[in-house]
Amino acid sequence: MAVRKSPDEWAQIEREYLSSDDSIREIADRYAISEAAIRKRAKAKGWKRPVRAREPVRTLLPAPRAPQAAPAEPREPLDAGTIAENGRQLAARMLDELDTMTSYQGELEEAIEIMTANDEDESRRNAMMKAVSLPARSQILKNLATSLKTINEAAAPAKGKKAQAQDRAAAAGRKFGAIGAPTRTIN
Repeated sequence: MAVRKSPDEWAQIEREYLSSDDSIREIADRYAISEAAIRKRAKAKGWKRPVRAREPVRTLLPAPRAPQAAPAEPREPLDAGTIAENGRQLAARMLDELDTMTSYQGELEEAIEIMTANDEDESRRNAMMKAVSLPARSQILKNLATSLKTINEAAAPAKGKKAQAQDRAAAAGRKFGAIGAPTRTIN
């Protein structure tokens, strides 16, 4: 059965809750009390804890770029060419990311093994390994290629079916192509 805390102990818990960077779990362990009891008391008494800044986690991957600030003023609608160029740049960045992931494949797999070594169930490890596997990366590449193709087709000026057929024929040097210089000479 839990032992009731004296008002002095609750005053110390409140002080630590409001001022220290320790987690609620650490405070609860120190005073041999449950986290739920501290949370209940904090809610009942209206204790407001300052938001703690989290330390960045160190990974094997390169640090992400800082996000660009959003413009304050509303922008004009973008034309198809600008949208297509933005799409191409995004696809290029994603291809770079895929290249980096492929370059660090061994390190990623080792990190996954280390992180999941103590797991009783292998489902998390298997899911993580599947996410960095060759088939997953191949699918990403295929999707990016399809996206680039769609972007390029959408950005191209629209032509009718007849004009497209003529362009294809001209490129292949077949019938219905543009009239050019004669290709045979008669002696």
